[in-house]
Amino acid sequence: MWQLQQLVQFRAVYEYRSLSAAARALGVTQPALSRALQKLEEQLGAPLFQRDTRSLRPTEFATALYRQASRVLRESAGLDQLVERFQQGREGQVRLGCGPFVPDLMARDLARAMERAGLKLHLDVHTDHFEALREGLYGYRYDFLLYDVRRRGDLPDLDDAVVEPLLTLPLRMVAPADWLRGEARAALDSEAAALEFVAARPWAMPRVSPDYGRQAAPWFHRLLQARHGAEFLMPTLSACVGLCRAGHAITLAPDALIREEVAAGWLVSLPLEVGATAQTCAYRLRSRPLSQAAGRLWRLLAGGGLGMSEETLKPSASSRSSAD
Repeated sequence: MWQLQQLVQFRAVYEYRSLSAAARALGVTQPALSRALQKLEEQLGAPLFQRDTRSLRPTEFATALYRQASRVLRESAGLDQLVERFQQGREGQVRLGCGPFVPDLMARDLARAMERAGLKLHLDVHTDHFEALREGLYGYRYDFLLYDVRRRGDLPDLDDAVVEPLLTLPLRMVAPADWLRGEARAALDSEAAALEFVAARPWAMPRVSPDYGRQAAPWFHRLLQARHGAEFLMPTLSACVGLCRAGHAITLAPDALIREEVAAGWLVSLPLEVGATAQTCAYRLRSRPLSQAAGRLWRLLAGGGLGMSEETLKPSASSRSSAD
């Protein structure tokens, strides 16, 4: 079977119709190219060119071979590029263990950041409580974790851990804009009215670690205990926001997750300090080198690749006017 180099040489001769021109293009001598072409013809058992004094005329077999060889060489070039991208970490699979808020907070921004960086990575994402994810990290089932920084002290060996802060986002009480009409609009301007408003409405809350509840404001604890928990207990923040947007409940969410809904006038944030924040970090082990793909993703995150500006983290100015 012939080699790819022989196909490259044949293609050049076919396209230039001249041994000397093809040799110059390939950076080889004309005698060497002539011997290579003769060897290929011997392997194929058929002539490829009719030799005139000024040029080479391809045979019918050469024309058919040229079409097939061009396709093979294009696919070979694509394979080389694919290997190069994998070696550079531009393609591949990254296995992530995530906390309850992470997929909601980062999904859209991370996809955009990877597209900007030219990364075509398959993210194998698993969401679980910290103890299970920590076991997976030390069992080498995850390349790294994305979880709240406050669990850092639960790592068995801090000297072996690299912890990179990513996001610190306050959680806000959010309501359907349609609920803030008429007399209910007072909840947009008065904390007392807002407390009365949220106490009388159904809540949708995500299933989260008790750590988030302990950091919440006293008023939030009192109301949550008085109603014996939220009416809707959902697996993710996105599910809670979906219920809120559909007009079924109020919920908690960071500005980064609801900015489009607030801008469109579907949701509005209330003037209440919840006290809870999502403080997402990336965790990895020094003792386990990252793959090329995982390393590229880690550097993207650590380098601020999510592109969340200070304006993104501020309360949306439209949140108070969306119910007008």
